[in-house]
Amino acid sequence: MNDQLLADKTIAITASRRAEEQAGAFERHGARVLLAPTVRIVKTDDDAALAAETQQVLAHPPHVLLVATGHGLKSWLDATEKNGGAERLKEMLSDAQIYVRGAKGRGAVRSLGWQDSGIAQVETTESLVELALEKGVAGKNVTIQQHGKPDPALVKRLEDAGATVTQVHPNRWEEPENPALVDELINRLIAGEIDAITFTAAPAVEALLEKAYHLGRGDEVEAALRTETVVAVVGPVTAEPLNAIGVNPVCPERFRMGAMVKYLIEALQ
Repeated sequence: MNDQLLADKTIAITASRRAEEQAGAFERHGARVLLAPTVRIVKTDDDAALAAETQQVLAHPPHVLLVATGHGLKSWLDATEKNGGAERLKEMLSDAQIYVRGAKGRGAVRSLGWQDSGIAQVETTESLVELALEKGVAGKNVTIQQHGKPDPALVKRLEDAGATVTQVHPNRWEEPENPALVDELINRLIAGEIDAITFTAAPAVEALLEKAYHLGRGDEVEAALRTETVVAVVGPVTAEPLNAIGVNPVCPERFRMGAMVKYLIEALQ
């Protein structure tokens, strides 16, 4: 399709994963696209830190497993398959009480033939930790599969409740490969040259704001996101750091990237 509905629009994409897929969808409607990943996902296959964390889990079999994302759980197990120890790890995890943050996490758990013991009331890591605390973690080994930028305060709450906590960080976020593109994004946001911007993960929002404040332009970027630019997010978890600064992004009913793209295209017409 090449209907040129977005011919006069410039859309910024902050994702590091599936960014080209987003760009293609917008470009087919005539939009100009700025690809400016604000964070980079570390590939699990090459992640020495994840391998070390996995060894910690194997050394301290979990009584409780907290699954933040289905994608993260799958990436972790896939990496272990390639690096050795997968069957032993799966056996340990399947024996644990498993709590999940959302439907996709539950789906990933059940696709492995496991059963979860509960799902968080709200799709946030804080709600997931609340669920574990409510069920009881005193004297237990708790493994938490983190997502994005972990909150140390949540880990401390588990430890203060008597848990021994081991964290694993599949798909860790790091600095983007091309920081100059983020600088360009910040300048163009402030100049009013970005009609819309998409976020598919909360850390991408946090990284953009952190960089803007580092440059002394945080207030200007926040103002642009509130007034000049249509902000689209893939779901409410991604929206949280935006809501905190008074930005109300558009969000599809189905928390999927494709749904977000379609929703934004309609919003810009």
